[in-house]
Amino acid sequence: MRKWGFALLLLIIGVFVAFTVYADSSPKYSVQEWNISAVINPDGSMDVEEYITYDVKHGHQGPVVRHIDISNSSSMENLEVLSVKSADTEDSTQSKLEPYKFVDKPDGGITRAFATRPGDIPDEIEDVLIFPPDGGEHTFVLKYRLNDLVSLYKDTAVLYWNPVIKGYGLEVHKFNMNITLPEGTKPDGLKPFVYGALEGGCEVLEDGTASITVTRLSAGEFVEVTLVFPKDGVTQGRKVIDNDGLNSILQEQSMKAEEMELLRRKEEKERKLRFVAVGGAIAGIIIIMICAWAWVGKRCSKSSAFLSFLKGQAYAGTSASGLDGAVTRQLVNVYGKSGDAKQEVISPVRLPADYYTPAELGALLRGRKIVPADMVATLIDLAVRNYLDIEVSGEGCYVLTLRDFKRDSLKSHEEYLINWFFKDIGDGKKVSTGAILQAAYGGGFGKEFHNRFLIWKKLVLRQAMRWGFNKRVPFFKAYKRTPFGKQHYKNWIRFKKELKRLSREAYKLPLKDWESFLAYAFTLGIARYVVEGLHKAYPYSVRALLNSDLAVLRPENFVAIDHWLDLAKRLNLMRFKRARILSWLYVIKPLSTGRSYRKSDTYT
Repeated sequence: MRKWGFALLLLIIGVFVAFTVYADSSPKYSVQEWNISAVINPDGSMDVEEYITYDVKHGHQGPVVRHIDISNSSSMENLEVLSVKSADTEDSTQSKLEPYKFVDKPDGGITRAFATRPGDIPDEIEDVLIFPPDGGEHTFVLKYRLNDLVSLYKDTAVLYWNPVIKGYGLEVHKFNMNITLPEGTKPDGLKPFVYGALEGGCEVLEDGTASITVTRLSAGEFVEVTLVFPKDGVTQGRKVIDNDGLNSILQEQSMKAEEMELLRRKEEKERKLRFVAVGGAIAGIIIIMICAWAWVGKRCSKSSAFLSFLKGQAYAGTSASGLDGAVTRQLVNVYGKSGDAKQEVISPVRLPADYYTPAELGALLRGRKIVPADMVATLIDLAVRNYLDIEVSGEGCYVLTLRDFKRDSLKSHEEYLINWFFKDIGDGKKVSTGAILQAAYGGGFGKEFHNRFLIWKKLVLRQAMRWGFNKRVPFFKAYKRTPFGKQHYKNWIRFKKELKRLSREAYKLPLKDWESFLAYAFTLGIARYVVEGLHKAYPYSVRALLNSDLAVLRPENFVAIDHWLDLAKRLNLMRFKRARILSWLYVIKPLSTGRSYRKSDTYT
């Protein structure tokens, strides 16, 4: 009976945790409905009118806050806040508006008023504080203008705006936004995009209005709107950018749409997993309750003498029937060995193939398994190919600087990695490996960094698929190597063995060759042997004589070469797997990556 009771208690606790996790972190108010009507003016500004219905919990102290994105505008003006009051008429759909007064320094007891303050990032966010009279449901109207919001490229006009900013934990049950183009703009070229909401969509209405709809917005999601349209109607715009932008904008939005689709699939998988877990727990509780009820009923229906007899019989039967034996398992790893294996020496030593990247080599060696060490290999490879400059910082890490080059010379996964590390983590031009580790460990592998890694992995696999290394086995979700893939695999294994052997006598190869091999050594899994061999062959006393024309192995960078090993070790895939399991167990819903706002473009 104790065992049954203990199992029942564990199941009840599991169901309780599954339904109540993060309940304490919910905000004191939510948004029931949010409707935005926006009109773009010929001067590039946008007039905004918002109807927001807040559900304020009783006992909430202080204002409700509307965080307005002003990062892409020069200023915000003409702010008004009004409260919707039902009119005493026969038509209940009619309503009247009660204006709220602006106060410069609100005190603790103020109501029916509003105030403003700079947001967490003063140049990019403006907070509007609205003080309702009490709890319950309140509908407010906000009217304002954002100046110089539209950017004018040579080939298009584009509007970036985040009506719901990322990171503020606001739950919205229904969101709608309509954007009207300036008079004289041809609606044929209008292309709206929405990013950040799992259940968000956009369309162009018959009158040329861009409509954005979100059916449900959780506390971790946001809404980023991008509007691309002909610049015919923006005749007085001041934010002029002297280059073409349409292709890069469409490519970026396509990548974001692919990222959101990946997140939707992940959310659906987690939803099914939660359903199965909760259903299994409930079924277990019911079964335990039925068994306990039957057992207690049977016990109560017998006399004490009969119960003693049963106890004796049960004891005797248990003693007579013992279970001798143990179940053992053996896990045998079988490694194939060729009977006529030959020690072939590659002379001179050269890469078996230099037309695919180290990350694509990972797809050849490990099938569809791409590991974080492949990102480190990609960074080293980009530096060797003169896309990046490397220098050692005083914090024991590297600072990577982006060189000027043509973006069409990069493959899709290389360009994505550069945009991710330099633009999202760095300042657009530089990024340190310490900052990359901080982004990974601070944001959580199960959240933002992990989602970006999945996107990068998908781009690598897509690029590797073009080489035809593997082909899918019919009727099975498995892949096998093609004759082309088998030949390349054998070549790389021979190269791996030879490179590992040569690392014991690293002085036999020029440093220029070692630098070209270093990135591939990380993918091959022998980077530690190569680095140790270089340390032994080139001690500290002779490093000043090394070739200074190299990127990674020049004297000033050679001193911190162990940091590449540490970076690959700390960005290991096991942390990704553990974070994914924890996200399922604790019903964590990570959201996408990407910045929730953009820096303003320069004016001309």
